[in-house]
Amino acid sequence: MAPLLQTASQQLSYPLYACDFDPQDANRLVVGGGGGPGRSGVSNQISVLDVSHQDSIQVVSELKLSSDEDSVTTLAVGPRRRNSILVFAGINSSPAEVAKGKNEHFRVFAVDQPSKSKTTPSITKLSQATLFASKDTDTYQRLLRISPWFPDKPQIGAVATRFAKTDEIAVFDVPTTGTAPKLRGTLELPKEATDMDIIQTGDSEYQLVYCDDYEIYTMQIGKKTSDGPRCVFTVPHDESPRPSFRSLRYLTPTFVLATANIPKSGGVVLQGFRLPKPEQGTDAKARLAISAKLPKTVTMATGMAVRNLSPPSLPTAKYGDSEFVIAVAGQDRSVTIYKVDHLSVGEVELLANLHPVTTLRDVHAGPISGLAFSHFVPPKTPTMRQLHVKLASIGSMGNSCVVHSLPLKRLVDKTATAGNRRSGPPRMPRYVLALKSHGPSPRGLIFVLTLMVAFLAIIGQTYLELRGASPNILGARRILPQSWQGPLPQVRPPGFLAEYLAEKQLGVDDKVVVLDVDEGDNKIRVDAHDEGEHGPAVEWHDLPEKQKAAWKDKLKKAGHWGEELGENVFKGVLFGEIGGLVGQVVREL
Repeated sequence: MAPLLQTASQQLSYPLYACDFDPQDANRLVVGGGGGPGRSGVSNQISVLDVSHQDSIQVVSELKLSSDEDSVTTLAVGPRRRNSILVFAGINSSPAEVAKGKNEHFRVFAVDQPSKSKTTPSITKLSQATLFASKDTDTYQRLLRISPWFPDKPQIGAVATRFAKTDEIAVFDVPTTGTAPKLRGTLELPKEATDMDIIQTGDSEYQLVYCDDYEIYTMQIGKKTSDGPRCVFTVPHDESPRPSFRSLRYLTPTFVLATANIPKSGGVVLQGFRLPKPEQGTDAKARLAISAKLPKTVTMATGMAVRNLSPPSLPTAKYGDSEFVIAVAGQDRSVTIYKVDHLSVGEVELLANLHPVTTLRDVHAGPISGLAFSHFVPPKTPTMRQLHVKLASIGSMGNSCVVHSLPLKRLVDKTATAGNRRSGPPRMPRYVLALKSHGPSPRGLIFVLTLMVAFLAIIGQTYLELRGASPNILGARRILPQSWQGPLPQVRPPGFLAEYLAEKQLGVDDKVVVLDVDEGDNKIRVDAHDEGEHGPAVEWHDLPEKQKAAWKDKLKKAGHWGEELGENVFKGVLFGEIGGLVGQVVREL
């Protein structure tokens, strides 16, 4: 049963296709979409939403865009500049302009910061530009990503094409002083990029990762130079059915997380890859570090969002122990939430505990068109206030925006407590999801192993019955063909009788075995029967019932007979009377 989470929703007047949180204000969400060109009554818009309340969403301001142009297809919230926030969007020019070979698809907007003097912050378009080299009329800006925000650090971004005859990724500098982006260059691709992401690794160093259906590529981007791209992973051709990548996000410069869809609605796999280091050479490949299969109800992933709950304060800072929260949108209108731990021990970094937390079902009335987590910066001092990370999802069919508030809890490193201090400075307290995750259950494995043991036991018992070495418990000799069965063996006496018969040849020719009890030490003795020496002795079936019971009890206690052996083992053996006179004994047991 999914935990009860605080949920807020808002229906807008247009279909929503893109959303992103303000990196410096977790209570501000920007969404965009529209009806495209020539659709009367459905406008193209960008809206700023206030999500500070856990049970309601307020539309703060909106900007209606030209109805001659395309709808907002991609969106990213950038840095603050003076008293406004930059918002980047992908909007195709009008069909008439596109037909002329002019498509200013990249737009920059400014959103006023909230103030007491302005109840409705304005949204202003600052610039529009063409970043792609392609002039195809069908081309549009399908992907838009910018590097994470750090105080006083430059950011770069990238956009990728869709439906172009020549697929591209264009890399640009995020504007800080002007209004238009500065193009760094374009990268021509052999196949369309399915998804991509950017991470900053130094003061002026970045890494771009992107994927097509079956391959992952990385590219090092410096201040003035670039290295790559190079293919670091290919889905094996012998993997059947062959999954295809759908979403890709950085966790750290070392690890990326991907969703892969199995063909024919076969399910979704969540995979974490360890990327090769640049110094390892161009032939080094990424390795699968961790993976998990989504619930069976999710047959196809449509999107993914990731958030680090202990983000570094600088791009050059070391990534320590932290927890990442993951959201995967499914074709069934669900959002499945996972968490994964990043562990750092010295120079060794690991991913562990990729476990499901909960599944939010029927979040929207139609397909989920976008996901975004709010940014979270742990407070420097402990607080009694309940902290949350917000998850926004949007639906294109119902014009809906839903925000779930995921509670967090403070986690103190127990290894840094008094009396158990680790080397180096103590670690700062960090935050993790307060929701309990669920590791893999051993029930399935136990059930399978139980079935295997039972099956092997049945096979073994059947074999023993066919060979006549076991009582007919399963009835194998009655059911299976006679040709499969071996002759019934003669049941041999107990172990001590069998040994003695083999050694002294008792029971052969005229020698008959006799069992008797010595009155002196009350021990069972065995010998070739001599009536003159041993006195009268009788066969088993001639013994009185009390004598039979007494002999069974004696033999059981001595470890020479059990109920499972039956009474046939006494055939051909004479028994003396327990408590009677015993003659000369040849062997004492």
